[in-house]
Amino acid sequence: MGDTLRSNPPLRRLLGAWLQSCVGTGAGYVALLLLTVRHLGSSWAITVVLLCDFLPYIAFGSWFGALADRHSRRLIVVCACLVQAAAFGGLVFAHSAATIFPLALLAGIGNALQRPALRASLPVVAGDDAQIAAALYDTSRWVGITVGPALAAGLFALWGVGLPLALNALSFVIAAGVFLTIRVERPPDSAEAGEPHESRAGVRAGLGVAFAVPGIAVVIACSAGSIIAGGLLNVSEPILATRSLHSGGSGYALLVAAYGVGMVLASALVARRGAAPAGTLLNRYYAGLVLTAAGMCVSSIVGSVALAALAFAGTGFANSLLLVSETQLIQLRVPSAVQGRLFGAKDTVEGACFLIGLLGAGALGAPDVRLTLATGAAVCGVCAFAAAAALRPRALATGSSAPNAIP
Repeated sequence: MGDTLRSNPPLRRLLGAWLQSCVGTGAGYVALLLLTVRHLGSSWAITVVLLCDFLPYIAFGSWFGALADRHSRRLIVVCACLVQAAAFGGLVFAHSAATIFPLALLAGIGNALQRPALRASLPVVAGDDAQIAAALYDTSRWVGITVGPALAAGLFALWGVGLPLALNALSFVIAAGVFLTIRVERPPDSAEAGEPHESRAGVRAGLGVAFAVPGIAVVIACSAGSIIAGGLLNVSEPILATRSLHSGGSGYALLVAAYGVGMVLASALVARRGAAPAGTLLNRYYAGLVLTAAGMCVSSIVGSVALAALAFAGTGFANSLLLVSETQLIQLRVPSAVQGRLFGAKDTVEGACFLIGLLGAGALGAPDVRLTLATGAAVCGVCAFAAAAALRPRALATGSSAPNAIP
């Protein structure tokens, strides 16, 4: 892992810019929620802000993925960073629903625009070390989720919610400047890549790639089930800590931190182990699904916040192992020329599944939410069984990777 970063300065700059941006985002989104509570004071307002973050994935994910295959991925990432910088910079001065909601939506659109272009750029910049780069990409993301909120807590004492929002805007400006220095190979011409020209064509192209590469469609479908379980977990987490385990806000913070630490450890461990063949990645993927189911099952029966924290740390570790392995399989088997579309279509599916999880948690709501957690465990267990039944290591391992060819 260290040799990879030392020998590839562009990758080192890309990951460094991404890391500081993730930490800023972790702090910025906590500040955004507190800003919403302070000025709007409604649970529905918080729901709207959360929807602003992931609804753009559903509405635009596939189209943005198509753009990443048609145009310069570097410029798309830079534009997305500047859009998010403008949104969070504006939020520093926002005091009403008329300003908070549109700016939160603008930030969500920028995030949805950035993700497929940035993830599709990683294997181009990393070359033979694409698997390590994918693991480090996710490690940076989880570090931001874990460290950012803790940083925000310290900044609130200096200047309320405005300072974390401003620093997050600055982190996006820094990221945009760094990404401008990184050369990303332009995708093949539209005639070679079968470029879509409309959002619907982008959806068809992204899903067509998924079904054309053996096993990838099954992997994405089973991961979608884990995203539904994640939505159930997100709603259950604060209720489990404050009501079922009677540990208050500090208990909730402990569960969030434990989950984040587990995610960081898993992705860092995968990065340290380096590249792996498709069969090994598939086994890690299976393990991620099974252990996520086990972690949620344990969470549904524990009677103390300490045991719940251990269960959440294990669940975070398993979920990170699952997501990193999925990304590595895509980068290993899917042609680079169409990865933007595939990642964009995947974002659309994941956003829809997370929404299903949130709605399902409301439908299953119980005083101690243990039924909700058990349901999430069952969903992951079914996905693990389906993946084991439908996938074979040889199916993903056969054939050579075709970085610029359509399957």
